[in-house]
Amino acid sequence: MSQLPSMGYGLMPYLALACASAVVGYYFARKRTEYEVGYSHRVEVYEGVQGMVIPLVEEFEAALKYVRAPGPSGELPVEEIENSVAGLEKYVAQHEMWLDRRTSATVRDLIAAFRARLRILDLLPRRYDDPGFERAYERTASDLDEWLRTDLPAARKDLDDAFRAMLGV
Repeated sequence: MSQLPSMGYGLMPYLALACASAVVGYYFARKRTEYEVGYSHRVEVYEGVQGMVIPLVEEFEAALKYVRAPGPSGELPVEEIENSVAGLEKYVAQHEMWLDRRTSATVRDLIAAFRARLRILDLLPRRYDDPGFERAYERTASDLDEWLRTDLPAARKDLDDAFRAMLGV
C-alpha cells in the first residue's frame, strides 16, 4: 500500500507537464489558425482589388480610344467608369480591416487618381460644335495617354509592392 502514494507523487509532475503542454499547444495552434485565416483574407482582398483594377484600366483605355477618335460619336463611358470606381471604393472600405496602412494608402491614392481622370473625362464637351471641342479632346487624349503609359503603371507597381510587403512575399 505504501507504493501507491509514492506512485501518485511520481505521476503528479507528469500530469502537470502534460496539462501545461496541452495548454501551450492549444495556444500556438489557435495563433497559427488565426494567422492563416488572416493571411487568406488578405490574399482574397488582394485578388479582389486586382480583379477590379484591371477592368478599370481597360475602361480608361476604351475611353482613350473614344477621345482619340475623329469626331467621337456615341456616349463617353463616364457612368460605367464611375460605377467601377465606386465599386472599388466600396470593396476597399468593406475589407480595409485586412489591409495595413501602406496598402490602404496606396489603394486610396490609386482611387484618387482614377477619380481625377474621371473628372477630366466628365468635363469634356459632348457636342462637336461646342467651343474648344477639338482642343479639349486633344489635350485630354494626350493627358490620358501619358497617365496610362507612365503614371498608372507606376501606381500599380506601388500597389503590388505594398501588397507583397503586406503578405510577406
